[in-house]
Amino acid sequence: MKNYTLWIGGAMLALVLFVMYLGPELPFIDKSLTPEKHRWSEQGKLMLPPYKASDLNWIGSDKKGVDNLSKLVVGTKETVYIVFFIALLRYIIAVPLGVLAYKQKGVAHWLVTSLNQIFTFLPVIFSAILLLSMPFIQYSSNRILWVIPILALLEVGRVAHIVQQQANHISHELFVEAGESLGLSGWRLVRNYYMPSLVPEIVINFCIDLGKVMLLIGQLGVLSIFLTHNWAEVDYFTMKFVNTSTNWVSLLAETRADIYLSKFTFVFYPALAILFTVLTFNLLGEGLRRHFNRRMGSYL
Repeated sequence: MKNYTLWIGGAMLALVLFVMYLGPELPFIDKSLTPEKHRWSEQGKLMLPPYKASDLNWIGSDKKGVDNLSKLVVGTKETVYIVFFIALLRYIIAVPLGVLAYKQKGVAHWLVTSLNQIFTFLPVIFSAILLLSMPFIQYSSNRILWVIPILALLEVGRVAHIVQQQANHISHELFVEAGESLGLSGWRLVRNYYMPSLVPEIVINFCIDLGKVMLLIGQLGVLSIFLTHNWAEVDYFTMKFVNTSTNWVSLLAETRADIYLSKFTFVFYPALAILFTVLTFNLLGEGLRRHFNRRMGSYL
């Protein structure tokens, strides 16, 4: 039986990668994001931004005259990289911690339990808002270097707990007990016995977590929380946080106010891009789960 979920997820991922690396080179994409302050219509009338959807701007432009489609395409790489590095850092910390805690006792177990409990008292989005709103992070010149580890650490406990449970289950398998009876070192047991059994589940959960991270930063965008910004003067003696990026979260946060004016034209597109990417990683993870389960079934 064909694994259609994996094929669909793989095709969607291929599309995301195409937009990431080749999208900015397409002829109808302005990768320099040059503002067009005015233009003349065919009737000789002066037109000012934002421009409506047309052959020149497929989904319109922003208030500065920058093409909206170009902003979406150019921001794809940064958005996916941010999501990937958040999830990667989370797993770099959580997997070793979960393996060390497999006996469900000791310092590692206490740390896994503590991290898991601390960040389950509140929904992740609330914890993210509280931590990212701290003044020294708000006004940091390298805010993104704080955002990535903070969002990664929020669910380290959850991932480590999952790995711990899986490792504990593997430790009771006969082949592991046989390795222990042979006097194999802890490193050899982890490398030759634990990791081959853990890797498929880690890969599956990593893909699904990419979708969770994308959804989380999308929620931050809806709440107008920028991942990168500067504290700048926008008018005489008027200071505010100004977006400095083209990632989808920043685009969503930047245009959220349009919702109150019943202008859903551009807000819809970054939200749709985030939804598409979340579905991509979820389908890919579920497809990989079916693939690995089928392989394991064929060995039995």
